Amino acid sequence: MQQERVLVVSAHALDFLWRCGGTIAKYTREGSTVRIINLTNGARGESNELWKKNPGITAEQITAERKREAQQSSQMIGAEIQFMDWQDHMLEPNLDRTLQLAREMMQFNPTIILTHFTSDPMNPDHPTTAQMVIEAFRCAQTSGVFPGETPCGPAKIFMFEPAYPEVVGYVPDVYIDITDTMELKMKAMEAGGAQKVLAQAYDKRNGYRGHLASKLSGNKSIKYAETFQRFKPYVGDRFC
Repeated sequence: MQQERVLVVSAHALDFLWRCGGTIAKYTREGSTVRIINLTNGARGESNELWKKNPGITAEQITAERKREAQQSSQMIGAEIQFMDWQDHMLEPNLDRTLQLAREMMQFNPTIILTHFTSDPMNPDHPTTAQMVIEAFRCAQTSGVFPGETPCGPAKIFMFEPAYPEVVGYVPDVYIDITDTMELKMKAMEAGGAQKVLAQAYDKRNGYRGHLASKLSGNKSIKYAETFQRFKPYVGDRFC
């Protein structure tokens, strides 16, 4: 595997783990650098179990716990993580935030960007994140936005699978075999106490995607997979 610089932009605390944790672990094992940017900590809308189990708990305590989970999970799969600490539900995009994200992109200079799908009425924070990523990367690539600073080079953008693909019109065109990293992903998911129910859900989801990947490729060794949809078409001098 070619060493890459992979930037993952996640709306909430553990979105990156459920949707592409196995892929992240695959890249970090091969020596690629992976940086996760969490726009919010998911304290308002992604932490129902913590709110229910702890009457009287504060938003600050919830935030601290979700950050701890995100840091622990990212370390387990070999990635670095940073937090924007914006508010979720509803995540509000604006020019300052888009430019802040653009600067982060310029400093990291990714070759691959992973983020949410551009449609998700079940959770508007997700498509908001996707739109901010697309706009920020456009700014990060444009010389006149930050005069005197070196813009980003080209990067491939992939949108990871939403929780309810049938509802939002998501049709994957990229399957990544995560059979060799699924055990690690599972351990990281089980460590996420605020949303433990999702560990079982994504174990089944990744198993189903692995079955499809095996059938599509003819590779019977594939047991688990994560899926993505390209933001831009593939360009090359040969089919791949």
